[in-house]
Amino acid sequence: MEIISTNALVKYFGTTPACDNMSIHVKEREIYGFLGLNGAGKTTLIRMILGMIKPDSGKIALFGQPLAPQFNQWNDIGYLVETPYAYPNLSVTENLKVYYKLRQLTNPALLEDIIEKLKLTKYKDKKAKVLSLGNQQRLGLAKALMHQPKLLILDEPINGLDPEGIVEVRELLKDLASKGATIFLSSHILAEISRIANRIGIIHEGKLVQELTTHELTDRLIKKLVVKTSYNTQAVQELLRAGYKAVLTVHDEIEITDHNAIANPEHLATLLVEKHLPPQQLYLFTEDLEMFFLRTIRTNKS
Repeated sequence: MEIISTNALVKYFGTTPACDNMSIHVKEREIYGFLGLNGAGKTTLIRMILGMIKPDSGKIALFGQPLAPQFNQWNDIGYLVETPYAYPNLSVTENLKVYYKLRQLTNPALLEDIIEKLKLTKYKDKKAKVLSLGNQQRLGLAKALMHQPKLLILDEPINGLDPEGIVEVRELLKDLASKGATIFLSSHILAEISRIANRIGIIHEGKLVQELTTHELTDRLIKKLVVKTSYNTQAVQELLRAGYKAVLTVHDEIEITDHNAIANPEHLATLLVEKHLPPQQLYLFTEDLEMFFLRTIRTNKS
C-alpha cells in the first residue's frame, strides 16, 4: 500500500518553482529520505502533503485517500515541520498535555512514555523557553510521536541535536518503522539520511532529480584504487600491459578503476612487486556522500 502518493505536483511562489512536477510514492513501513539543499523545495512539498498550503496543480493521496476537505485520517499522522513550536511559559509536561487534549487522546500513560523515550524526564518541569535548541527539538518530536502515528513526517528532525541525540532519534525511528510506521523525513545531510532510510529522493530547485535505494547509492559511489611507486610512468605501462585501466594523474598518482582491481587489490600489488615497482602507497578511494550529492545536482543542472 502507498501511504504517500503525489502526482505531478506544481507550486510556484511568484515566478520561482518551489515544486516542479513532483511525483513521489512512499510505501507502507518505508523510511523515505528526502534530500536537498536548503531552499530546494523540501519544506514546500511537506506543507502541501500536510494540507498547509495548496499546490497550483497536481494530486496528493495519503493512505490511498485523496487529500481533500473530507480526509479523515489526520490523527494517524505525526509531523514536525521546520522549527518546533511550544508554549514558552508552559513546562515540557504542560506543553504535551495541551497536545494530548488537542489530539483527543485517552491514555495518560502516553505522556510519561514519550517523555522517557525522548530523554526529557529531567526537563519535564522546565519551561519550554529555557530549553536548549536540542531539547526544544526533542519536545517537537515528542509531540509528533506521542499519539503513535501510522505516518510520521519530519522536516530536518536532527537540527540542534548533539551526536548522542542524533543516534537516539535514529534508533527510535528505526524501531517505529519496524513496528509498522511509515516515515518520511527531509534533510540536507546525506550521511545521516543514508544511515536510516530505505529509499532516498534527491530534490534540487524544486525537481526530483534522482530516486534510489540505499544499496543503489552505495553502488553508485565512485570507487578507484590509488597507487604510487618510485617510477609511476613505468608502473602505468606495466599495468596497461596487464589489462588494467590505469592513468597517471596531475598529482603524480596512478588511478585504476577496474572492478576486478578494486575487488582484488592484492593481485595488482603482487604484479607491481614482481616488476620491481613495489607500491609506496595503495589505497581504495571511495567518493563520500556529499561529493555524490553535489555531483548528482550538478549533472542535473547541465
